[in-house]
Amino acid sequence: MYHYRECGLPNVYLANGYREIETPHGRGVAIEDVHGLYKVIAKELVNTKPVLSGPEVKFIRKFLALTQAQFAHLLGVEAQSVRRWEKLPRAPRQADRSVRLMARDILRDIDLPMEKLLEKLTKAHAPKRYQYRHRDSDWLPVREAA
Repeated sequence: MYHYRECGLPNVYLANGYREIETPHGRGVAIEDVHGLYKVIAKELVNTKPVLSGPEVKFIRKFLALTQAQFAHLLGVEAQSVRRWEKLPRAPRQADRSVRLMARDILRDIDLPMEKLLEKLTKAHAPKRYQYRHRDSDWLPVREAA
């Protein structure tokens, strides 16, 4: 069992998928498919953990390759809030829920290139204009042609 502290979380252990190697700087460990490992860790955190800790919020943000400012913008908060959450033993309830919802949405499309993913999220949060038309005593939304 390898205690994988390098991911920034204190409780991650690998049963396999790693090998010890010699480097010019001493002994090291090579992890197979780090991105795949981090994806599984992120999914487990958002789907099974009762309350996210600060380090877990930070892990999710870093896995998504977002700065604190970018993460804050997508969540609709100040970057200072994200910095504070990442230092707490437990994320505030509203932050926990927001991070989970956003992470689940992103993880569903995680294989998109990051630029496309950020573009999709930015568009999702852009102000929209809703139009309605009254017809036959009912109000109906006007759907834009695709």
